[in-house]
Amino acid sequence: MSNTLPALKKNDLYIYDLPEQIINSLELMVFDSSVKEVILEVPKEAPEPVKKAVESNSLECGSCERSFESQEDRKEHYKSDFHRFNIKRKLANLPPIDIDEFEKLTENEDLESISGSDSEESDDGEENIYKERKDELTTIFETQLANMNLEEKETESKFSHLNTQSPHIFFKSSLLPEGQVFAVYKALFSKDSIERPLETIREWNSKTSSESCSALFMIGGGHFAGAIVSHQRLNTKGNSVKQQSLQEQGVQLLEHKTFHRYTTRRKQGGSQSAMDNAKGKANSAGSSLRRYNEKALKVDVQSLLTQWEPFLKRCDNIFIRARSSSDRAVFFDDNTCIKKDDPRIRSFPFTTKRPTASELKKAWCQLTYLSQSSRPETIPKQNSAVESKNQNAKEATKKPAEREKTTEEKQTLELVALLKKSKAPLLVSFIRKNNLNINFKLQPYDEYIQTPTLLHLASQQGLKNMVLILLSNLKSDPTITNHFGKTAWDLAKKSEVRHAFQIARYNLGEGFTDWTAAHVEEPLSREQVNDINQKVQEKEESERIVSISKELEAAKQRQKLEKEKKRGPGVALGSQLSNLQQTMNSLNDDQKMRFMREQRARAAEARMRMNATK
Repeated sequence: MSNTLPALKKNDLYIYDLPEQIINSLELMVFDSSVKEVILEVPKEAPEPVKKAVESNSLECGSCERSFESQEDRKEHYKSDFHRFNIKRKLANLPPIDIDEFEKLTENEDLESISGSDSEESDDGEENIYKERKDELTTIFETQLANMNLEEKETESKFSHLNTQSPHIFFKSSLLPEGQVFAVYKALFSKDSIERPLETIREWNSKTSSESCSALFMIGGGHFAGAIVSHQRLNTKGNSVKQQSLQEQGVQLLEHKTFHRYTTRRKQGGSQSAMDNAKGKANSAGSSLRRYNEKALKVDVQSLLTQWEPFLKRCDNIFIRARSSSDRAVFFDDNTCIKKDDPRIRSFPFTTKRPTASELKKAWCQLTYLSQSSRPETIPKQNSAVESKNQNAKEATKKPAEREKTTEEKQTLELVALLKKSKAPLLVSFIRKNNLNINFKLQPYDEYIQTPTLLHLASQQGLKNMVLILLSNLKSDPTITNHFGKTAWDLAKKSEVRHAFQIARYNLGEGFTDWTAAHVEEPLSREQVNDINQKVQEKEESERIVSISKELEAAKQRQKLEKEKKRGPGVALGSQLSNLQQTMNSLNDDQKMRFMREQRARAAEARMRMNATK
């Protein structure tokens, strides 16, 4: 037997038009929860053994597989719950149980009340065997049957072709080399057909109708693309591969449409409505235009869906890719024929680019062509067990660390929260209410090693108003240093915060503390700080004006150079033009050509005369 495998062409792997050779070679792969392949052997049905008919005068019960010493014992047995229970099991194609197992099931029940054997309505137990009556015995049987079905389903769910940990279903094939399998996207199948994918693929390929189709929609960033795609391909025989592959050229678009509206600010991303919700409604011309275009795009898409309603009703699948919930909501408005709970709605199980007609074709080819893939790797169970152990160990180590916060730590949390929110009145009230020192050391120490006091923290966070209040009103000590020997002034990163220290030094005076030890520069009044800020603003404004003027001058030079490139450099005119130039300038093109011919003829005659005289 030859080991040479036939060469598979990409064009032969279209899921709706597979060659018979490929279909017959497909074998569905089943996996367990760790993505390990499981070989399910379907047992052959063995012929049922022929049972001897039980004679009416026999002392045996065929349903319970028991024998009796007398007819009276057999009749009493027919009246018992044990016999009735086995009859129900027999009707459900289940084997009988013995008396011990039955007693375990009914050990908490009153047998006389279950069987109703004291009733005078029935003397012969077999007359009412098949009569349906919702008694407690039936309830016990149904409960047992339901439990058996549940256990059976749980066993089946452990092994499934859907346990792939990927968006694909995998098929083995004798046409592929060792270690290679075919992969099909799960999104192509409905909720029912995905349970029997191989049969579904055979059904798709047995259909000869060309009416099967699917809908593809993409929307995002103001771009929209939609198409109705037929499951029957176009004939691409003889086509050359250009920008599109042969598979993309074979996509038959029954309808397609693209829109674009300016709804997103350039290089910023996000729709205008999302920006309005996040930062408030802007009143610029651009934002108004984007809002209008969002509404216009919604109207365009919904009117298109209305036009395509006849196609959408017979589509097998509807694939939608939307970047945001607002974009997705466009398809499920009251004005559209698509409902949100439509079972045909799918999402593209892979990333796509900007919505265009060519991108729809690429996505359809990626969805509907079998792809060759390596066998899925098994997830090692040991790793998951080790990870769970590590997780448990981490949790165990965390639990002892969780302890109740001290009073100082709770007070620190409250003080820091008020400080960062600049709640000065509440901060002052909290300090006085709890009799706290304004130089209170924040706890825990390790967490606030760089900012041990409120003044350090306010300076580091750039809270200039809180720095001024802590110094001027609450009389914080600016000479306190942190673990690294830095004062609150040293942690200030902004000039506004340093000015707050200098204003406090001016207000409190030199006798308040050793300002040199606090590293605070010379005192400044508010007026002096305002003058400094004004000078800084004027300097920045003048620099801005100079930079603008330089930019304008550079722009003028660029425009001048561009004009010179187009027109060429100018030529200075002479003071007086010759008679010949004046004559030439007064003639049109035909007259100039005639004049030049006459000039050349006269020159030729002059040369001939000169030659004749020689």
